[in-house]
Amino acid sequence: MIEKRILESWKEIFGISSSNNLPTPGRRAICDFACGRDGALHGFDVKTKDLDRTKYSDGGVYSVANLLKFPANDGALFVVVEFGHVVSASGEAIRELNYIKAAPIHLLPKKIYRLENLGTGQIRLNQGINEIHDELEWNRSMDEFFDILVDLAIDHYQKVGSVAGKRAAAMRRFREGGYGKFEF
Repeated sequence: MIEKRILESWKEIFGISSSNNLPTPGRRAICDFACGRDGALHGFDVKTKDLDRTKYSDGGVYSVANLLKFPANDGALFVVVEFGHVVSASGEAIRELNYIKAAPIHLLPKKIYRLENLGTGQIRLNQGINEIHDELEWNRSMDEFFDILVDLAIDHYQKVGSVAGKRAAAMRRFREGGYGKFEF
């Protein structure tokens, strides 16, 4: 819902700030919105965080390849914008905005990134931006960010490769055993 409201007002938001509005990225793009300013591309990913502790609130998912390509190939700045919300006292159908926090993804503390094997590797955030906003690494260079992600990706792909090899061997044993009993 928040993304839709931003989209409806995107041109006005960036018309006021004298930025150059860019077309809304497609469904498979890394960001929800983009603009150009002073010759630089800025991509924004909007995250809504339900602050009800009894409900699951996703930590964000980004393809590791796209997260590396966006700044490296496009020279872009990728910013995560988090909207924390709670159920309104007036009823379940209405949400009240508790906070809005934003941060360039390359400045987040190292502990927040983790890589999971969804597709070819997806970066997830362990905590919300609001929880770590005072821990941003303001002096981190883009190369230092790339070092963090590349190390994380290499470790992840080595583990995935090892597990994949063991699973392939288990499939061969299953076939060779006449499909009698399957075990990993």
